[in-house]
Amino acid sequence: MECLYAIVNVKQCQELRLELQKRQLLHPKFRCMKNCDEVSIPVKENVTCDLDVLCSDDGSLLLNRVPFRIIRNKIYMPCPRKQRLKKVIEAVMRRRGLWERSLEAEIPVVWEKYGDLLLFNGDRCFKNLAWSVAGPELWTNVCAVLNGNRVGLKGHISSDGFRTPNVRLVWGELSWVDCVDNGIRYSWDVTKTMFSAGNAPERHRLARFRCDGEVVVDMYAGIGYFTLPYLVHARARMVHACEWNPDAVIALRKNLIQNNVSERCIIHEGDNQKVQLHNIADRVNLGLLPSCEASWQTACKVLKSTGGVLHIHGNVTSGIDKTDTGTDLYNHSFETAELALCLECRPILIHALSKKFLHETCKQSFSFDGDELIIGNSYVSWKKVEWKAWALHASHSICSILSEVYEIVWKVSVLHLHRVKSYAPHIDHLVLDLSCEPCV
Repeated sequence: MECLYAIVNVKQCQELRLELQKRQLLHPKFRCMKNCDEVSIPVKENVTCDLDVLCSDDGSLLLNRVPFRIIRNKIYMPCPRKQRLKKVIEAVMRRRGLWERSLEAEIPVVWEKYGDLLLFNGDRCFKNLAWSVAGPELWTNVCAVLNGNRVGLKGHISSDGFRTPNVRLVWGELSWVDCVDNGIRYSWDVTKTMFSAGNAPERHRLARFRCDGEVVVDMYAGIGYFTLPYLVHARARMVHACEWNPDAVIALRKNLIQNNVSERCIIHEGDNQKVQLHNIADRVNLGLLPSCEASWQTACKVLKSTGGVLHIHGNVTSGIDKTDTGTDLYNHSFETAELALCLECRPILIHALSKKFLHETCKQSFSFDGDELIIGNSYVSWKKVEWKAWALHASHSICSILSEVYEIVWKVSVLHLHRVKSYAPHIDHLVLDLSCEPCV
């Protein structure tokens, strides 16, 4: 059995995959495969018929300026690496006289890899004392199967305010790792700071922004997850990066230098609510989970008095699918969603959510002009009612804060709602793009 594959450079793989997904051209049944510096993406037979797919002079195809070529090949079968790993681990333990059937549940089936460092979930894998007894023989064989040189086990993230990872190296010494994502090199100490591979869609999305001449404030810079795409790809004139974790600041400085953008970034180390910035930003990024609401006031203060854009991250809990039409939407949003709603929002939400949300308003944009809710003509898709309730609350709150800070009426409009990933059933990481402008 054969399938069509789009062959693309590994550095542009994610960008092409997202474009194909947007146009429903990805083949739903088959997997991508990597070969050296190229990735093969399974696509539908009608991919070349899409009006957005163009043919370049050299015969390759273009989609949103990303070059690729099409081949027909045998369907890629799932990689047997998990099975090989299991066999090798079991063989090592049997040779050492340590094998027990109960150990099978602790053999990893998923892992993270950063450079030559393999990172396993230590709460599920390699917990038994027998693994430590096996020692170097075990880890060298694991590295041989997975093409690594170092092994780390990660536990629960520390609740120390810095979200310090609980990572223990069991093989190898140096804990610094490197990762290239979308053409940007990130370096960090895995035992001291985090890197979320799951945030790649958002990093790649904002990398496509056109920020020439803009000043951006990144309220939660970390090691540069979003700061670097703004500088390297979006071409922001200046980024003010706020970060209070000293270990993350060390990595951030290193990453700015190795990506040749340090001259366009000013680091503000410490609590971002104490940062001495006012009326300077064209765009503010608030990338803290589960909620960044504690910094909304500061974000509004740093936004230019002439207006700008806020990118607000949040985890939103929901318990209803838009196909459940028999539920009282307003009551449901308060019963099942963990929403911090101000009192002023409640009458607005009652009005907005009492509409035929699942039909006319499920793709409608809206704005707040002062306290007045205005339904727009453009489209923003609301998959779940709780997503809209969260967006209504955030928009109304930001509008109120801006009006208070600058002592004039502001208009805040929803530009886009982006789902980054799912944390758990009914918990979604969302990003709300808000356009803010004074009414003068």
